[in-house]
Amino acid sequence: MPLDLQIRAMLERAAAAPAIPLSQLPPAVVRDGFLASILASLGEGYEPVPLAEVRDHTIDGSVPVRIYRPRAEATSVPVVAFAHAGGWVLGDLETHDEVCRHLSRSLPAVVVAVDYRLAPEHPYPAAVDDYWTAVCWLAEHAAELGGDADRLAVIGDSAGGNLAAAAALRAREAGGPHIAVQALAYPTVDATLEYGTRPGGSYTTCGEGYGLTLSTMRWFVDCYLPDPAARTAPDASPLLADDLSGLPPAIVATAEYDPLRSEGAHYAHRLAQAGVTVTHLDAGGLVHGFLYQTRVSRSADRARQAFVDAVREALGARLDDLTEVQA
Repeated sequence: MPLDLQIRAMLERAAAAPAIPLSQLPPAVVRDGFLASILASLGEGYEPVPLAEVRDHTIDGSVPVRIYRPRAEATSVPVVAFAHAGGWVLGDLETHDEVCRHLSRSLPAVVVAVDYRLAPEHPYPAAVDDYWTAVCWLAEHAAELGGDADRLAVIGDSAGGNLAAAAALRAREAGGPHIAVQALAYPTVDATLEYGTRPGGSYTTCGEGYGLTLSTMRWFVDCYLPDPAARTAPDASPLLADDLSGLPPAIVATAEYDPLRSEGAHYAHRLAQAGVTVTHLDAGGLVHGFLYQTRVSRSADRARQAFVDAVREALGARLDDLTEVQA
């Protein structure tokens, strides 16, 4: 499909602004810019989706999270451990607050967003360790939050999708906790960057001019995985895991003009080959990051809703749950 016109306009505005290579800036400055760009995309007049409860919490005194509850009384709705995008370097609870509110209300589910440690200050495996801690905590405390531990989903976008996929692998190896579904939005699953840079791969066709670039991905990987030998570890590069059998059902969303499209699509293919139930959603005409571009592009909004609908179906969310929350 042609590039979505509203996304094209967004990219043109971004290209017209002066740009300094991210590697030449302090990480704190880049983080501020990432948050500012997401808040700007929400536009004037944005009002956060109302929920019964939104509160911050710290797990074991070390892993900050934000808990979103669609309604206050215990209802045994699904529970979600959410990991945000940002190349393991950027992002926090604020960058994805709108996304998490939408997930909590639309699934509906108790959503726990994880403020995992960021690189380069905290390189691999800090991020995946923090996220794994949160997944295990949520499985243990789901009932206290009004959730159903048997309907636990790990969900993440981009680098967060990497962490969600890694958690699914860890849970299989550890024999738990039970994960009902892994939902990966435009995930990075190959930290070597080799698959997408092959001839015809999406890094070669979309590595410049579509928002996320190959050079930015190289900087992200250098920050998070400074030791090249660690980049092939399964919880750094799930695509390179020898065995993908026995993993929870997967929803993998990719975008047509995303440099990560090739690795995400191939991961969905490898999961299916291993006998995992897979739903692959490919968003035509869109770019990396469509979960938080919904107020910029109607097509992005439809793609996000398709992703949420697939998660809801996989979790077996009850229609009466959804109707009551939206009433």
